[in-house]
Amino acid sequence: MSDESMITIETRGHEKAVLEAAQRISTLFLSSGPCLLRRTPGEDEVRVLVHADVDRAVGEGGFLELTGRKA
Repeated sequence: MSDESMITIETRGHEKAVLEAAQRISTLFLSSGPCLLRRTPGEDEVRVLVHADVDRAVGEGGFLELTGRKA
């Protein structure tokens, strides 16, 4: 896996929807799964980042081991 094939996908919305989106991304690409769930005080919307390796074929989903990697 090279850093050139890594992308970061940011999703915003209601918590249930963004976590579902992160799970679906993880079924398509090798990914970190949902990470860094962030809330803005006073707002219903949350933000979730997913790091994905797009060098893998669609359907080769799963989770990356990101220990020791820069986020």
